[in-house]
Amino acid sequence: MKKYSFLSFLISATLAISCTAKSEKEVPIFDLHDLIADTLYLEKDTLTKDLGTNFNYIKRGDNEYLITSKQHRYMEYSYPEGKLIGDQFYVAEGPDGIGNYLQANFTDDSSAWFVSYQKLIRADLYGKVLSRYDLPENPTGRLAVNYNTLSGTKAMNINGKIIIPDVPFVLKEPLLDYENWLLEFDTSDSSITYVKFKYPKKYLDFLDDPTFATYQNGYNKTDDLHLISFPADDSLLVISPNSQRWVYAGVSDRMEFLVGRTEQKGEYTAFLPNGKTSKFSWVDYDPTAEVYLREAIITVGSKKNRDEGKKPLTKLIVLDKDFEKIAEVILPLLTRGFSTPYGYYLYIGYPHSEDEVAFARLDFARINSPK
Repeated sequence: MKKYSFLSFLISATLAISCTAKSEKEVPIFDLHDLIADTLYLEKDTLTKDLGTNFNYIKRGDNEYLITSKQHRYMEYSYPEGKLIGDQFYVAEGPDGIGNYLQANFTDDSSAWFVSYQKLIRADLYGKVLSRYDLPENPTGRLAVNYNTLSGTKAMNINGKIIIPDVPFVLKEPLLDYENWLLEFDTSDSSITYVKFKYPKKYLDFLDDPTFATYQNGYNKTDDLHLISFPADDSLLVISPNSQRWVYAGVSDRMEFLVGRTEQKGEYTAFLPNGKTSKFSWVDYDPTAEVYLREAIITVGSKKNRDEGKKPLTKLIVLDKDFEKIAEVILPLLTRGFSTPYGYYLYIGYPHSEDEVAFARLDFARINSPK
C-alpha cells in the first residue's frame, strides 16, 4: 500500500511540475519601438480633431488608398503617401440626409454605412444615399438597443451581411441571460440573425459600471471567427459558425478590476466608474502576419494612480494563428490600428506636428528573431 502511495505521489508531483512549467512558459516582452518597421503619416487639416484608427485599405487598378469615415465625413488617402485626395461631407437633413446623431459608421470598398435612430443607411462615396433599412428597435429581452461604435466596437460588412454591435451602457442582472449582442442584417432580403454570446456569470459582480459593460469585437475573415474581448476577462471568446471557445489572452502583470459606484441625484442615477481600474480593451486580427492582437490597460494614467506614484502601463498582447501567446508589447499610449497587405499599422500620435497623424507599421516577424 505504501509503495502504491509513493508511486502515486511521484506521478502527481511530475504532472504538477509539468503543468507549472507549461503555465510559466516565458513569453518575450518588447517595447513598441522594437517592432516598428516604418512609419506612415496621414495629413490632417486644422479643422479635424482626429482621424481615428478605423481605416480600410482598398485598391483600384494600380492605385492604393486608405479610407475612413468620421461621423458625417468620408475621407480617402493615397497610400503610402498619406495625402488627402477625397473629402466628402454628408448632410443631416433632406433626401440624402443621414440624421444628426450617428450611432455607428464604417466604410467598405464602395459605400459609406451609417446607423442613425435605428435605421441602417447606405450611401455612395459622393454624398448620395442609396438605401435605408429599418433595424429592430427593442428586441425581445432588451428594453432598448444601443447600436454603437462610439465606444470602440466595430461594425462591418461580411459578404453582404452588416454586423452591427449592440452595446449596453451598464449591465443589469437580466442582461446576463441576453445573447443577441451582434446583429447580422442581410441587405439582400432584410433578414436578421445574430452572432450570439452571453456575458460570463462573473459579471454579476460588475453591474452598474460602464467600464465593465462594453465588450469589444473583432473578426478573422479567413476562418470566419468572431472575437469578443470582455473588459475583466483574461481570455477571449472565439465564436465560429458551429462552436464557441475561450482562449487565454492575458498578461503577466497583475490586473485589478475595480468596480465603481452609483450616486442618486434627484430622479437620476449617476454612474461613477473607478478611475484606478485595469481593463482589457480592443481585439483585432491581422491577416498579413496571421496574429491576433489585444490591448490590456494594466495601470490607468489617472490622477488617483499618479497621486499614489503608479506609472501608466498598457500592453499589446500578441497571439499566433493558433491562439498561442507569443509576445507582450509595452505601449507608450492608449492606441489602436488597422491592417493592410503590407502589415499592421498602430497609431502613435503626432511626433512632428498637429498637421499629420503617425501610424507605425509593426513587423511581428521580429518576435521570433534573435535580438
